[in-house]
Amino acid sequence: RPKHYRPVKTGELIGMDAIELRMGEMRRYIITMIDEHSDYVLALAVPSLNSDIVNHFFSRAARLFPVGISQIITDNGKEFLGSFDKTLQEAAIKHLWTYPYTPKMNAICERFNRALREQFIEFNEILLFEDLALFNLKLAEYLALYNSKRLHKALALTTPVEYILKENKNCNMWWTHTQQTHRPPRLGRYVGWLVQTSGYG
Repeated sequence: RPKHYRPVKTGELIGMDAIELRMGEMRRYIITMIDEHSDYVLALAVPSLNSDIVNHFFSRAARLFPVGISQIITDNGKEFLGSFDKTLQEAAIKHLWTYPYTPKMNAICERFNRALREQFIEFNEILLFEDLALFNLKLAEYLALYNSKRLHKALALTTPVEYILKENKNCNMWWTHTQQTHRPPRLGRYVGWLVQTSGYG
């Protein structure tokens, strides 16, 4: 990733990462992705982590994106190799890598991970280990609020959905829901679809 590089449109650069949580000998993981231009986010909790699982998540999450994805940036974890990297190559999506031990190269995703921990995971961590499906349903509700209700300073006090709609008036996911009402759509059904088809919700 070139120094000081910043994307100028939605879908130009997506940051992806995985959060690991432990309770005793049990482990859970939350895969996260964020559009660096619009702050639009998706995430999913999974019981284990490898490239097939990340690929499974991404293949479905990509369908929820309103525009095409040009580039993905990740660390060098093995979960971002294998079938996931192959899928990116086949889709002509450029895969950027961070240098080892340089989380600042994926700072926007790291910042979202921190917010997710503080605003959601800390209040639902036990549920993450006891009922993964219910955790993901609650996570879907959080993501819908984050994307369509919460105002972001970096987006001139608009939501990610409003920002994307303003930038892409003919985007292929939401126009049918906004053409007549001129209001941001409810994203719960889309995020809920991700959870229900993921195998973990």
